[in-house]
Amino acid sequence: MPLHPSFGPRFRFNYDDRLSLKFGATYGKFGGNDALSSNSFNRDRNYNFTSQIYEGAILGEFNFLPFSTVDKKSALSTPFLFLGLAYANHNPKTILNGSSVNAQDLYIEDVKYAKNILSIPFGIGFKTSMNRVSFEFSWGIRKTYTDYLDDVSTNYGPNTRSSNLNNSNNYTQYDDLNNVKRGDQYTKDWYVFSGLSILWSLTKEELCRKF
Repeated sequence: MPLHPSFGPRFRFNYDDRLSLKFGATYGKFGGNDALSSNSFNRDRNYNFTSQIYEGAILGEFNFLPFSTVDKKSALSTPFLFLGLAYANHNPKTILNGSSVNAQDLYIEDVKYAKNILSIPFGIGFKTSMNRVSFEFSWGIRKTYTDYLDDVSTNYGPNTRSSNLNNSNNYTQYDDLNNVKRGDQYTKDWYVFSGLSILWSLTKEELCRKF
């Protein structure tokens, strides 16, 4: 799949120099085009889509080294791991008669699926500080429990509206669409966010915690 930009705000609460909790909202876009595939099955299917995704997530982070923007004795940089829970909205679209339409409205598989989903984000990153500013480079994959991020999962439905396919840029090479395999229902969809975050410390002074 091609890469697309994503962005959104972040808020992080540092419990100590090893553990933190991050809240984030992210907007992104993804898509695919069978015509560009090297796989003959995909080229014959000849499907393409784009989708916007809006995600809200809560993530727990673990720093490999003690890290704090307000403690001069802490490490200046550290790799970290994160794991959390996310709620997202997606809506795959395709082209019909030159206009963008909701792919689900074509009833290609005769399935109505949820566009609001839960996912489990996890990944790795590297953070470094410069005075009260910290920079984070992260790569995070999202495990979902849906197979319809791209509107593709099982077989063409018995009531597939072939006229809609003929008038779209998803015109398939198959002559008989009745129950022809279209996707792989046994593997759920995943999506990935990666990039750079810039965070400013709101803590005015170093905090000493009592245990």
